[in-house]
Amino acid sequence: MLSFQVLNRPALAGEAKALFKLALRYVEPRRRARLVITTGVMGVGKSTVARMVAARLGAIVIRTDAVRKRLVGLPLREHAAHGFGEGLYTDDMGRRTYAEAFRVAEEVLAAGWPVLLDGSFSNATERRGAQEMADRLVVPHTVLWCDAPDEVVAGRLRRRADDRHEVSDGREELLSRHRSRYEPPAGEPGVVRVDTADDPTRAIGRFLQSLL
Repeated sequence: MLSFQVLNRPALAGEAKALFKLALRYVEPRRRARLVITTGVMGVGKSTVARMVAARLGAIVIRTDAVRKRLVGLPLREHAAHGFGEGLYTDDMGRRTYAEAFRVAEEVLAAGWPVLLDGSFSNATERRGAQEMADRLVVPHTVLWCDAPDEVVAGRLRRRADDRHEVSDGREELLSRHRSRYEPPAGEPGVVRVDTADDPTRAIGRFLQSLL
């Protein structure tokens, strides 16, 4: 009944406001745990899409580029000198990176939070690992397949090369090799294709609307 005393005792207003905020937190609906992953070639706009979707879902974003560098103690914005199959980008390092990303994601999902795994997920094996984790935890699972023509992606990679805040090591000269190694997820379960050539807002909006 503290709130009814505020008119006569203004000094209680702050305490009453804090109690109302606390009560509101208890009645707010809890966000539903779900797993969303991105897939696509370097520079296609996966992280932009991930940030947009995560903001709407209240999801925790786990970025594989950051996980990879943390595993070897490399500063996030220090770029690796090697490309595919070398240094940070050997097959073994890729397996370690995704295993660690899945470990963290599983802990967050088990705590009841939605998770967005931001990575290339370039092959069916990596994507199947995410699906199996979602099945094991009995949470919904979606694959956001980000795609755009190579000339659009190459332009983005050129512009990104001068961004000192960028975490990814993707470079224009590696795009064709990544595209040749990339396994598109067409026909796989839970795939939503997002055209990132222009503004992906509409496709993202349709995806979010489907969750209602």
